[in-house]
Amino acid sequence: MLAESPAIVLKAVDFKESSKIITLFSREHGKVAVLVRGFKRKKSRYAGIMAYGSVIDAFYYYKESRGVQTIKDAEMRIGTVKTQSDFNKLAVAMALLELISQVIQEGEPNDELYQFTESFLKWLNDTVESPRNLFPYLQIRLAELLGVGIQADEWLTNKAPEEVVYLNILSGNVSEVPDDGLSFKLSSVQTRYIQRALLGQTAGIPKMNIDTQELKQLIYHLDVYLKHHVDGVRDRKSDSVFEQIL
Repeated sequence: MLAESPAIVLKAVDFKESSKIITLFSREHGKVAVLVRGFKRKKSRYAGIMAYGSVIDAFYYYKESRGVQTIKDAEMRIGTVKTQSDFNKLAVAMALLELISQVIQEGEPNDELYQFTESFLKWLNDTVESPRNLFPYLQIRLAELLGVGIQADEWLTNKAPEEVVYLNILSGNVSEVPDDGLSFKLSSVQTRYIQRALLGQTAGIPKMNIDTQELKQLIYHLDVYLKHHVDGVRDRKSDSVFEQIL
């Protein structure tokens, strides 16, 4: 069956002398591996279209029982050249796409997650904002889109950041009271960050004054949360790159 789907390039692995196997996050089929013959040839058009983090329209022959599909054609859907040439933007994109690659499955589409990822990559490419502060927001949104979103008591709307707040891992909520199980006490700036993320007040997040240690700590807390609630989440290889922008 010839399939057509918007897709995001997640990974590329060399195959024989001139080809590559490209892993895609497709809107129609979830994670899909496609064989791109002649990818490494000098005149191949795919090298410019199917770079890491590219958003494309993919045309491929799809058979459910086959582990690797065959590409027929691909066209650029959204330009991401600015992201690929900006180390800070690329570091954020790499961390996000590695995390997404861990949680999506072959043959299991997630339209909401796909649409969010495509929209974010477009925003990231076009923005003049610093992307340094964004990863905890992406973790929070990913949890929501996977059906394990962090919940907050009603007081969160007017919560004073200096008051003691806990991220409760087992119950999946932010509260004034820690769980009997694993809980992390949040600093005032971490509380304010989570407030903005959960209340949709995201415009101010890139400009927040959060120091490196607190940002790394918040990312760690949210990684623990995701590992507890979502199968497949593990330490990211891309963190060695991402941590260079913190």
